[in-house]
Amino acid sequence: MVNWIAPGVLASVLLVISSTAVARQNSDSNSRIEPDITQSEVIPARLDTENFAVGLRGGALAIEDFGTSGLAALQLSYHINEDFYISAEYAMAKAGLTSYERLSGAAPLLTDDERQWHYYGAELGYVLLPGQVYLGRDYAINTGWSVFGGAGNVDFAGDTVFAFKFGSQFRLYLTDWAALDLVVTDYVFETTILAENKTTHNLSMALGLAVYF
Repeated sequence: MVNWIAPGVLASVLLVISSTAVARQNSDSNSRIEPDITQSEVIPARLDTENFAVGLRGGALAIEDFGTSGLAALQLSYHINEDFYISAEYAMAKAGLTSYERLSGAAPLLTDDERQWHYYGAELGYVLLPGQVYLGRDYAINTGWSVFGGAGNVDFAGDTVFAFKFGSQFRLYLTDWAALDLVVTDYVFETTILAENKTTHNLSMALGLAVYF
């Protein structure tokens, strides 16, 4: 009698364990929460792969001691990689009258030709903050904020002097081949126009268009 009781008890225990496991599995399956998440479509940035860009800008230049005048600049850039670029620039403006000339009514210090201001030089730039500007929920424009420094020559007041150039540029990519630029620059050079040797800071702000090719 003991011989058939032991197998019967073992079979009963196994049946209870199996039933408990199945019930637990069914309970877990019924209580599982499936997330309802809609996958958003990611569109990669479409930027031109060309490395050269030519830019034309217009703005204002504050020539120290000579007031503020209009500025025009032409720039050719080569993008070494996504971070660094080098540029060559030519800029021109025309100086106004000094405060002394306005108040004293004396003879002008400079002729019209000598008031022509020209800069030509080169610079190295670094894209510090690449990013995007969002227009609504579905449209984004690529941007880049960079800093730069360089040097060149300034022709002004009948003389040619060495000049340093420092500034920053904010670029807004309108298409894959065109971008809008806002550039702030300080041209630093020495002058002796007012009978003393002094270092001048000549600040400019210009807005322009750059085209990649």
